[in-house]
Amino acid sequence: MALSLESHFSKLDIEVKIALDGESGIKIFDDFIPDLVLLDINLPGINGWKICEYIKKNSLCNIIMMTARDSELDEIHGLEIGADDYITKPFSLNILTIKVKKILKIIKSEIYIKGELEYLFKEEILRIKNIRISLSSREKNLLEFFIKNKNIPLSRGNILLEIWGIDNDFDERAADTLVKRLRKKLDSYGDLIGTVRGVGYIFEEN
Repeated sequence: MALSLESHFSKLDIEVKIALDGESGIKIFDDFIPDLVLLDINLPGINGWKICEYIKKNSLCNIIMMTARDSELDEIHGLEIGADDYITKPFSLNILTIKVKKILKIIKSEIYIKGELEYLFKEEILRIKNIRISLSSREKNLLEFFIKNKNIPLSRGNILLEIWGIDNDFDERAADTLVKRLRKKLDSYGDLIGTVRGVGYIFEEN
């Protein structure tokens, strides 16, 4: 799994170091000083709990806890000792990628340009053919979410979690409705948002 994650995130221009036990993990952490640690709880030697405490005591590094355990108490404990997020195995690679990008705030540029479409992240302004297009706050959030995760299939659940948060009373039709509205606002560029049968949507940039 570690090698698979290394291959995946390296393709996203993220430098990755692997540690297969607690002791080497701490050594690599001290030498490498990463921006983010994906931390398994059940490691040989020093366990993930102690490593999390060590990292948070000595740095401001972000931590995503990864574990096969699905106990709410484990999740609460991880967050209490400083973990920034939590994911249980088996997990979706797409969801993990979204979490990593969100924590690292990965945006290739402050301006996204595709043909005659441009979106300014800082100003939250969309222009098509130099005409400003009015977007609601949720439409802006969805467009940014698609751009930051272009060419990655996103489920309706991913969209609901990102736009409405984990605690919501909406069903998946809310995601479909929001995507439909955004496609209409994008006019001819609405085709950038493709449908992935049985999954959800993808912002596909060829």
